[in-house]
Amino acid sequence: MADKVFTYGPANVDGLLSHSLSAVRKKLADNIFTRIPLFMWLKQKARLSEDGGATIVVPLMYGKNTTAKSYSGYGILDTTPQDGLTAAQYTWAQYSVSITISGREERIQNAGEKAILKLLASKTEQAEMSLRDKLDIDLWASATTGTNILALPTIVDTTTTIADVSKSANSWWQAQVNASGSFAAQGLSDMELTYNEVMNQSMDNSGPDFLCGTQAVYEFYNNKLQPQQRYTDNKYGDAGFENLRFKGATMTFDGNVPSQALFFLRSDNLKLVSNSATNFITTPFIKPENQDARVAQILWAGNIVSDNNRKLGKMTGITA
Repeated sequence: MADKVFTYGPANVDGLLSHSLSAVRKKLADNIFTRIPLFMWLKQKARLSEDGGATIVVPLMYGKNTTAKSYSGYGILDTTPQDGLTAAQYTWAQYSVSITISGREERIQNAGEKAILKLLASKTEQAEMSLRDKLDIDLWASATTGTNILALPTIVDTTTTIADVSKSANSWWQAQVNASGSFAAQGLSDMELTYNEVMNQSMDNSGPDFLCGTQAVYEFYNNKLQPQQRYTDNKYGDAGFENLRFKGATMTFDGNVPSQALFFLRSDNLKLVSNSATNFITTPFIKPENQDARVAQILWAGNIVSDNNRKLGKMTGITA
């Protein structure tokens, strides 16, 4: 007689696996977003949920209202119709990772409820790590390709067309970009310059609150500081990220940041948008018609969006 995996027979395997995978949904979201420095910052400071739509529509303001003027007594008030408002349209990026369990793994190698759940936990951890790595690589890519998430370097530049708005044709859509050089000679002054240029674009004179660069750039900055100047942000340290402070901003590094670069970001203007119906959801385990296996997917849809690139910045070409 064939072995039974559970008291009520193999038919219950689908329900057990699907229920168990669904139960780790929040853990998946937390682990993926908190293990990528930029996503962790966005999750804490600038996370949005959208119900859906053909695109993610973000209102943009690119000009002032010219009717703002002084007047006296019966003076004529300016009622000139105003322009200066438009919208950016960001596409939904969709990601998936599959978890497969073969009949051999299920019935022979891991027979029994505890064994099959342990196998599922291992495969889920593998899927989580793989999806996290894929998102981080795509996030810091030099160009946005295919259906990938929008690459941050294409947001923080002066030439790339993003969200259907050309930077080359619209200076108000360009980020603050400074070519740097030797950090020993000019790094701190270039950081000061870039920080202030971003801050000067905001009405409330608030500067960037997150800096992320390569490990080398992070170390250049760290080596310039006196011991009494090395302040850190505890919440990033608790998550395992090395970090320092520059003015009011947290500074850290990511292994996928483009070479010789340091990014200056504001949570008021850069957001992480997740689709409320596809936020690390888990599909049921399905048995393919022509395979002795069960397959489920973890799905996420969203993107990072900017409503004002002028309030973002970066330094490039940073060397020792």
